[in-house]
Amino acid sequence: MSVVQKSREIGILRAMGISRGQVLRVFLLQGGLLGLLGSIGGAGMGLAALLLWQRYALNPDGTPLFPLAIEPGLFVASLALATLTGLVAAFAPALRAARLDPVVAIRG
Repeated sequence: MSVVQKSREIGILRAMGISRGQVLRVFLLQGGLLGLLGSIGGAGMGLAALLLWQRYALNPDGTPLFPLAIEPGLFVASLALATLTGLVAAFAPALRAARLDPVVAIRG
């Protein structure tokens, strides 16, 4: 959607001399940051849910219903995987944006 919405701006930038590689990098950076921010938010919500579960899901004697371990390595792995997914998902639109003909993009 971002490429379609910004096609005129991309065309103007390309006409002003920005290279295809720079356009590609802009959209890949945008996809990577979106994946990273989404994964940070998701990991934070998951951690909050896990802490709430451990606090309120107790047996009658006060012990945890079942013990859950908080492993930082899993959170780091999920951040990396979601960021990579954002980059992969942004690759095709970034290529499309880089290949836009400036004249056609400006005319709309």
